[in-house]
Amino acid sequence: MKDEREHLRLFDLIAREWDLPAPAMRVAFNRSGTAVAFDCLDGSIHLAATADKASPGSRIRRAADTGRLTISPRMTPVPPLRIAEFAAGRSSPVVPLGEQNFAFAKGNGRVNMLTPGGTSVHLAARAEGGIDALAATPDGDTLAFACGAGIHVGPASAAPAFVLDAPGPVTALAFSPDGETLAAAHAAGLWRWTVAAPDRPPQVTELSAPPQALTWRDDGAWLLCCLGAGGIALIDMRTGTATSHGNFPAPVTSASFSAPTDTVIASGAFRLAGWSLADSPQTDATTGKAGLVPVDAVAACPARNLAAVGYANGLLSLAEIGRRDEILLREDTGAGITALAFSPDGNFLALAGSDGSAALVEFPAGMFKS
Repeated sequence: MKDEREHLRLFDLIAREWDLPAPAMRVAFNRSGTAVAFDCLDGSIHLAATADKASPGSRIRRAADTGRLTISPRMTPVPPLRIAEFAAGRSSPVVPLGEQNFAFAKGNGRVNMLTPGGTSVHLAARAEGGIDALAATPDGDTLAFACGAGIHVGPASAAPAFVLDAPGPVTALAFSPDGETLAAAHAAGLWRWTVAAPDRPPQVTELSAPPQALTWRDDGAWLLCCLGAGGIALIDMRTGTATSHGNFPAPVTSASFSAPTDTVIASGAFRLAGWSLADSPQTDATTGKAGLVPVDAVAACPARNLAAVGYANGLLSLAEIGRRDEILLREDTGAGITALAFSPDGNFLALAGSDGSAALVEFPAGMFKS
């Protein structure tokens, strides 16, 4: 581990930072990785473009005599975040919609499309009551939104085609990567429907605790459920079986799949918790060193064997999954990290803090060996 001050200065050189009016509990990139949305507790949405005229890559210089690479400080101000229009009354998280845009739902039953520039437009899909959960297929053509226990599914450009009935209020929705399966979380567990055959009975998975968030692996082979104080649950789509990992010191509010390592990682412990999905039963992927502060947020890089690890004291590190070493990226700020997300290409990392801070880190080409 090199001198901490070098890593702290590195964060200052490669990160753009802002202050939000309220803490963001979620951050989401659009599918093209050209914009990120900070989803704030007060309902506001703040957007940043990943493109940067003063990017770290443009400030790298190589010394003629030694060949050493250095990054010069940013000389121009960081552009302000763009504020989304008509976000007042928002009742759902922000989700990607198609390649470029986002979507969010409101308590009046409307669904809005949101551009990276902050323009908000009503979609034709609408509910008669407040919308609690929202999801879109990867191509953005189909929406699903929940009003209580009713799940409305249909084209984004028209009225819902049909309604699915869950056994209780739905807390989260997620389409599989191919758009053919819709998963719904509720207090009784997890239900999954085949979108092309809505009359077919759903597949039902009972869980040890109510699922709070759903994440599909990119190939659709696994579905990950965050269970808060109950840990995590993994559903193997090939067999329909569920595996639970519990006994976390703190509630699990963040979990992620690592495609390069075939592992799943989670917050809630005193170091990054991880399991190999290539083994049966799943084995520990011991990562990082145990400390005295719990991990609040995690995100696996989609392109490299790396994970971002955010702690309750604001410390941010990069860990190589399956190894004990961690690289300090930012020292503790005293404010816990509430959300982390990598861009689809792994070149950007967005983070938010409990003090209303937000940052977008850009990793220059050549920063990592692989």
